[in-house]
Amino acid sequence: MGTQAPPSRNEILRRLGGTDYERLRPHLQQVSIGVKQLVYEKGQKIDYVWFPESGVISLVKVLSDGIVVETGTVGNEGLVGLPAIFGVDTSSSRAFGQIPGRAIRLSAAVALEERRRGGLFGELVLRFANATVAMLAQSVACNRAHSLEERMCRWLLMTHDRVGADSFSLTQEFMAQMLGVRRPTVNLAGTALQRAGLIRYTRGKITIIDREALEEATCECYSQMRTEFARSFARSSNKYKSKR
Repeated sequence: MGTQAPPSRNEILRRLGGTDYERLRPHLQQVSIGVKQLVYEKGQKIDYVWFPESGVISLVKVLSDGIVVETGTVGNEGLVGLPAIFGVDTSSSRAFGQIPGRAIRLSAAVALEERRRGGLFGELVLRFANATVAMLAQSVACNRAHSLEERMCRWLLMTHDRVGADSFSLTQEFMAQMLGVRRPTVNLAGTALQRAGLIRYTRGKITIIDREALEEATCECYSQMRTEFARSFARSSNKYKSKR
């Protein structure tokens, strides 16, 4: 029997075992994710694929007039650097640390080789890519149909799941980029949630006070996104299970 992967909070890495994990183990590097730490820049070569364990990495589009719009975030449910895994060595987006934490990174060249091998790693990457497309579609619908407070609750719940702690650093600037609104508007929505006793916000740090109430206040999109990720990772084919 092969060696099992060590405990990891990353959904992809924790599912690897046996020969799949052994091939990657010499190349896996434990790293920290810092606030605003650049992971890769638009148009530049992607050197590494990142697997967050406790932090959150933000993907943004920088428009010609300098406006920065967040298009997605990735935490312990997946990876950052999908273009490189599919053989595209540059990205049309910028990726950087939004919430500090830990991650494991892997050379983009090694990740591409492993994906092309067609084993369990390749299947998990495809499952994550499918879940990502579904989540983007859900986000578009959410941004169009639901209130700012509902969307803020959704994002806070997802962040809480990813970080694994009740308190995490988050500035109003990041929150405004994520929600696509101005900082004063974010401040009003955050104040309403704080007065309701759902969260506490002090000096760039948010603490989840009442998780159950936060779930009741959010829109349907939070549960839809969780369901989609669970469905995407629900099972592996038997031919991979036999190798673990």
